[in-house]
Amino acid sequence: MFTPSPAVKAITSNPLRTRDDAVQLLLDLLAPLADAQSAGGARVELFQGGVVFGEIAAQFEGYARALWGLAPALAAEPDHPLLRPLGDRWRAGLDNGTNPAHEEYWGKLRDRDQRCVEIAAVAVAIAIAPDVFWTPLSDEAKTRVAKWITAINDVEIPPNNWRWFRILANVSLKSVGAEYSEAAIEETLEFVESHYNADGFPADGPCDQMIAYDYYATSFAIPFYSLLYTRLAPQDKARISKIWTRTLANIPNVIHLFAPDGASIPFGRSMTYRFATAAFWSALAYATDDEHPLPAPLTWGVVKGLVLRSIRYFTQKESVFARDGSLTIGWTYPSLFMSEQYNSPQSPYWALKTFFVMALPKEHPFWTAEEESIPEVFSENAVVKPWLQTFSHAAGHTFLLTSGQCTNWPMLQTAAKYGKLAYSSAFGFSVVGGQYGLDSAAADSTISICEDDDGEYWQVSRNLTDVSVSDEGVIKSTWKPKPNITITTWLIPPPDKHTPWHTRVHRIESGRGIKFSSGGFAIHSHTGPKHSERHLPVVQSVGTAHGRYEAADKRAAIATSKAGVSAVYDLLGTGEAVVHDMAASTNLVSGRTVFPTVLGHVGAGQTKWVALRVFAQPSAGDLEPQWVEAWNELKPWAGLAEAQKELPFIKDEGKCVVM
Repeated sequence: MFTPSPAVKAITSNPLRTRDDAVQLLLDLLAPLADAQSAGGARVELFQGGVVFGEIAAQFEGYARALWGLAPALAAEPDHPLLRPLGDRWRAGLDNGTNPAHEEYWGKLRDRDQRCVEIAAVAVAIAIAPDVFWTPLSDEAKTRVAKWITAINDVEIPPNNWRWFRILANVSLKSVGAEYSEAAIEETLEFVESHYNADGFPADGPCDQMIAYDYYATSFAIPFYSLLYTRLAPQDKARISKIWTRTLANIPNVIHLFAPDGASIPFGRSMTYRFATAAFWSALAYATDDEHPLPAPLTWGVVKGLVLRSIRYFTQKESVFARDGSLTIGWTYPSLFMSEQYNSPQSPYWALKTFFVMALPKEHPFWTAEEESIPEVFSENAVVKPWLQTFSHAAGHTFLLTSGQCTNWPMLQTAAKYGKLAYSSAFGFSVVGGQYGLDSAAADSTISICEDDDGEYWQVSRNLTDVSVSDEGVIKSTWKPKPNITITTWLIPPPDKHTPWHTRVHRIESGRGIKFSSGGFAIHSHTGPKHSERHLPVVQSVGTAHGRYEAADKRAAIATSKAGVSAVYDLLGTGEAVVHDMAASTNLVSGRTVFPTVLGHVGAGQTKWVALRVFAQPSAGDLEPQWVEAWNELKPWAGLAEAQKELPFIKDEGKCVVM
C-alpha cells in the first residue's frame, strides 16, 4: 500500500481552519521551493521540464510565484520567526536577480517575455511588505531593482491580462517612492477598458476579439488585480469606484463557479493553478473596507468558507503532490495532457494567489468569523448572459452549460477547454489523449462527428456561432464543422434545483454521411477498494451497484461508481446509447473514466433530430437509492410534436429552425 511521504502528510493533514493553520500550510507548501532555491536565492527549479520560455525565466517563475503567498503573510507579520528567514532569502534573491554582475541575474526583459508575468508578484511584494523586501535594500540595490522592474514599460506585452502586470509594477514602485512611470499607469489603465463588454464584464483581452469568460476574466486575473489596485493606488478614487461597481456585479455570477464541497468548475486554460480559482474571494477580503463593505448576503463567514474550502479541496488530496510535497502539473492528480505550453514545473504555484488573505492579521473578522456555507439564494439556476453561460446546482451537482466560448490565439486543447457544452465541478472535463478513436477524442459533454468508416478521426465542437441565451437559461448555438454540415444545438438547464438532469437537443443537417456522438459527463470507471480497483462490471439492471448499464432498447446508458452516476437517455430514439471508455489521464478529476453517449449516423442529404437527457449526480461514496427514482421518471418522446410541448421554442419548418 502506498504511504504518503512526511512532506505530503504534513500538507494533507492540515485542517486549515485558523490563521495559524494557514501559516503552517503556507510554510509546508513553500518548503519544496525553498529546498530547490539557488544559493543566491534568485532562482527556484523543482526539476527540469519542457516549457515554451527559457530555463532562466522558468527558474525566475519559481522564485516569484512563492511571493504571492509569502509576501502577504509577511505584510501582516514581518517578524514572524519562521516566515522572516524565508523573506530574507527571497530579498537576497531580489537583490541578486536584478544585478547584471551576479551569476543569478534574471536577464534583460524582451518583448512578450514571461518575466513580465512574474514581475507583478515581485513588485506587489515590495509594496505590501516593504519592511522585508524594500527597506533593507541598499540605495544602489533599490535603484537597480526599480530600473529592472520598470523595463516592463519598454517592451511589447500581449493585449490581455498581462497589461495589468505593467500597472501593478508601476503603482507598487510608486507606493514606496521608487522610480516609476505615471504615463505607463494611465495609458495601460485606459487600454484595459477595452477588455470590458457592454455589460461591464471583462474578457481576457479586447472584448471584440476574445469571447472567453474563464478564470482570467472572472477570478484569478483581471478581477484579482483590479481589487489589489484599489489598495495600492488609494488616491485614484474614480477608478476605485468603477472597480467596486464591477466587483459587486461579478459577485453574484462568480459564486456559481463554486460547489459546497470547495470544488470549483474547471473551465478554460491554466487549470493547473488549482485553488487560484478562488483568488477573487481573497482579493475581495483584502480590499474590503468601511467605505466598501461586503454586500449582502455575503458575510465574513461566507467569504472565509469560499476561500478555505477551495484550498482544502486540493491540499487534502495526496494525489495533487509529488513526494517532496511540491505541487504537480494537473488538477486533482498529475497530468501533462491538460497542461499549457507555458507550464513549467514551477507554474502551479500561482495557486498561492489565494493565500493573499494572509495579509489580513489574526484579529481581522475574516479570521475570527466561523466558516459559513454558500447562501441558499445562490442554489437556484443562474443565467449569466454576458458570459454565455447558465449555472446549476441541481441535485447537488454544480455545473455550467455554455456555447460560443473561444480564444483569439491557438493553445493546447482549446476545444476541450472552451468548446464543450457543459463543465462540472464533480466530473470535470476531458482533454484529447491521442489521434485515433472516440476514447481519445475528449468527446464527453460535447457533440462530435466522424466521417470515416472506421470511426478513427473524430472532430469535437468548437467555435460555436449564432449563440443566444434566453431569460430561462436556454442556450442555442450553431456549429459548422464542415461547409455542408450544420448542427444547431439547444442546451436546456434543469427545470428546478432538485432535478439531476439537463436536456440537450441537436438538429443535424448534413450533406455527407457522418457518425455523431453526443456525450454525457465522464465519470470514474473503476470500483473496489482504493488500492485494488477494477473496471466497472456490466450490470443488467438500474440500481445502486457500481457498474455500466446499457438498456436493451438502446435508449439508456448509465455508469455508476464511487464518484456517483453519469447517464444519458435518448428521448427520440434516433441514436444508440452506450457507455464508452476514455483514454487514461485525460479527465481532470479522475485518471480512469468512462462516459455515456448517444451514438448515431446521419446519411448524406439528411436532417436528423437528436435529443437526450444528460443525467448526473455526484456521490462521496455509496450511491443513494433516490437517484434511481429520479431516473425512472424519465420517459421517451413520441416525436418532435411531443418535444415541442415541453420545449415550445423548437419548431420544425422544413429545413428551418425558429426560436
